[in-house]
Amino acid sequence: FKSILYIPGKAPFGMYENYYNTKAALKLYVRKVLITDEFDELIPKYLNFIKGVVDSDDLPLNVSREMLQQHKILKVMGKKLVRKILEMLRKLSEAEQAKKKKKSASEDEDDEDDEDDEDNEVVAADYRKFWDAFGKNIKLGVIEDSTNRNK
Repeated sequence: FKSILYIPGKAPFGMYENYYNTKAALKLYVRKVLITDEFDELIPKYLNFIKGVVDSDDLPLNVSREMLQQHKILKVMGKKLVRKILEMLRKLSEAEQAKKKKKSASEDEDDEDDEDDEDNEVVAADYRKFWDAFGKNIKLGVIEDSTNRNK
């Protein structure tokens, strides 16, 4: 399967008021045919702020949505999507940590790589914005998702 995932810049208004009733914003396609707009079984509730598109060639087209929810391939896709999302977030946090280390090391030296510093500052600022907007969701994920807790 192929997926395009997006983390919005701002948290939607009232995201925590209906935490358990909000739908995931992932669209599920099978062979470029839209199956459903809001498919809750792909990612857990704490990652419901992620927006994106998932296209699979492995799922059958002629099966009802109720039978599709029970399909084994969807469970595998869900695990891989969660892993991909958490890896994306880990890379954001590592970029911020690398920027902090580089900044502390470069206080004594002259700055020669202005472009690289600017890129790292943008990524670090992105992570801070992400954490300010969606940090509560990640904390809820630590509580709810015991299988991915160490990631």
